[in-house]
Amino acid sequence: MKYGVLSDIHGNLEAFNAALKRLKAEGAQQYLFCGDLIGYGPDPEKCVQKYQKMAEEGLIVGVLGNHDAIFTHPELRQYFNFDALKALDWTEKHLSAKSLRCISFLPDTIKGENFTLTHGSPADPIKEYFVSCEQYHSLYRKWEGQVMFVGHTHLPFYMEGDENVCHVSVQHQESYVNFHSALRYVVNPGSVGKPRDNDTRASFGLWDSDTNTFHFMRQSYDFTKTQEKMRAAGFAPFLIDSLALGM
Repeated sequence: MKYGVLSDIHGNLEAFNAALKRLKAEGAQQYLFCGDLIGYGPDPEKCVQKYQKMAEEGLIVGVLGNHDAIFTHPELRQYFNFDALKALDWTEKHLSAKSLRCISFLPDTIKGENFTLTHGSPADPIKEYFVSCEQYHSLYRKWEGQVMFVGHTHLPFYMEGDENVCHVSVQHQESYVNFHSALRYVVNPGSVGKPRDNDTRASFGLWDSDTNTFHFMRQSYDFTKTQEKMRAAGFAPFLIDSLALGM
């Protein structure tokens, strides 16, 4: 099975569409989503509706991100900066009741055939950033399957190892990783809607569970169109400019 793996769409419809188009062309049959459909971007309702339609057709499963969770877990507001909170307050006003329910009640973890899917980490699926080999070793027995897909950091990378050894590799360009049967992996596909590695292109990946390979992908899209919508909605200049900087 070929799985398109996406994370951190953040209400960026242009990037979401570009990622899906590329993945479909590459043969994706199903999709895994690592959280944060909304926040930062100007098209939360359209992005949620697109996700809902795919879910209803049995094409995608996804988990709760910290931005998705804020409407049912207001205590999370303390972890957001002013501009992010302002964007989320705007987002809440532009989501239908159906879409609010959809994002708010996504599961925080999904366990599939030989993989686990979460936004942050097994220790804290919503808030914790999974970034180190120390975490890899301490959480090694807390997730199931050979591969765990995560999001949250907006940075594409993978961890490879066993109970004693861990290697981290950040992927700034398109690349292929062969998964060795004796090792386990933590994979972050990066962010579709708000990359933070100084690259404006949407970041995502394709996991082939038959060949046990992962393809880190980057795809250009018209971020100026997204920026125009953000300006019209009164988004913070930093959030608008960040799309042109990959930040």
